[in-house]
Amino acid sequence: MRVVAALLSALCALALSGCTAGPGAPKGGPTPQAFLGREELPACGTVELDQGEEVPTGDIACLEEASVAGAELAVTRPTTEGDPFTAYYRVLPGGGWEIYTDMTQDRYGEGWWLDECPDALSMTQLGECTSTRL
Repeated sequence: MRVVAALLSALCALALSGCTAGPGAPKGGPTPQAFLGREELPACGTVELDQGEEVPTGDIACLEEASVAGAELAVTRPTTEGDPFTAYYRVLPGGGWEIYTDMTQDRYGEGWWLDECPDALSMTQLGECTSTRL
């Protein structure tokens, strides 16, 4: 009887070994050339937020006041599950915004994305944007 119980336990362990509780570890991955080769803009800094925190108004003001020279602000925040992702908000000289988003540390993320928002007025009024997976 003990042999049968041991065999059943081993069989159950083997059957369950392929199951996972989620997607596993973050994928990481190379930084796309489109991001590496982007035009350098004046920096508004880097912000790291905790769950539920908002971008400070001073950092938003830095971006919104940069319509002539352009500017970039990097914002890292956690996903619902707690994995970090970073969005690089960029006000382009002459108008429009673009946002590079690095989701390579997110277990559920899909790498890098670029959102181009030619009619954006502010961080909260991006208008129509075109999303491209990099």
